[in-house]
Amino acid sequence: MDAIALGCLTAMLVARRKLSRRALSTLLGCGMAMMAFCLVFTIQSIKLGLERSGLGMTVVAVGACMVIVAAAQSKWRAARVFQPLLGYGRRSYEIYLTHMFVVFAFFDCFMKAGKPVHFVPLPFIATVLVAGALGELVARFYSEPANRWLRARFGDGPNKLGSVVEASTRT
Repeated sequence: MDAIALGCLTAMLVARRKLSRRALSTLLGCGMAMMAFCLVFTIQSIKLGLERSGLGMTVVAVGACMVIVAAAQSKWRAARVFQPLLGYGRRSYEIYLTHMFVVFAFFDCFMKAGKPVHFVPLPFIATVLVAGALGELVARFYSEPANRWLRARFGDGPNKLGSVVEASTRT
């Protein structure tokens, strides 16, 4: 829940306040360092007690929010090689809501196969790919149509997404 709340607060900050280039550079560096510390140097993170106190993923979320602010306000555009990753970002909520169905299905298959530890990367990669595809389907056929209808009926129009960054128009 803290990551969702932090994301909402980040969107509100980006919409209301324009930061200097120096502040954006500082946020970017600190945010990347915070994420790298918790995700790459996990042993040190554990030794500091971040996991035991429940703050490990909170530090990652704060770091991610800092990077988001820097990227949104600097109008940074990712290289083409990152397009699949950006697609996961665009569909992150739908993936978040549906990924456990995929996780449970692949976990069940893994258990029935006798838990072959040397094959763990295969179901992991398959889970990530299938969860992304399921998230895309949910977004395309449920979330986006519902969003367009709700905005046309009650909000600021069917084409405005309410994002912190300009949306690309896809048909």
